[in-house]
Amino acid sequence: MRRLIREMEEKDIEIVRRIYAAGWQDAFRGIVPQEYVSQMDFQHWTPPIGGSYVVEGEDGVTGTVTISAGREAAYQDWGEIISLYVFPERIGQGYGHALFQFAIDTLLGHGYRSLYLTVLEQNTRARKFYERHGFSWNGDCIPLRLAGKELTVLRYIRQEMTPV
Repeated sequence: MRRLIREMEEKDIEIVRRIYAAGWQDAFRGIVPQEYVSQMDFQHWTPPIGGSYVVEGEDGVTGTVTISAGREAAYQDWGEIISLYVFPERIGQGYGHALFQFAIDTLLGHGYRSLYLTVLEQNTRARKFYERHGFSWNGDCIPLRLAGKELTVLRYIRQEMTPV
């Protein structure tokens, strides 16, 4: 199966919006209050172009990942995987794995030895995916309140890596 990963371009904004919307609907069903997810307006949201990549398959763009230097003061010297979404109907076909490994390799290539990401505690599918890629929970619990529901965000890390 052909997979091409490339930097996101302006022409990809509309499809990336659809990937995010579908990803939120799928990943957070039963975790985030449905009224919150249903009211999300991705039509007026523009994904970051810098640091964002897309994966293309036979049917076009099917997923996206965004990376950067750590955005939190305590993690400025770390690489951060901000988001990873694949159309739900493409989950299990290797697109997410390819994008995630690309994100890790790219951050390593930029000299980061430690990486982190955050994930909702109840998102067990994502947590298992990250764990299969060598990430583990570092004990950080970040409270988050969405639509009146108390949630917990966990920080997952991968450390002591040798840059490429």
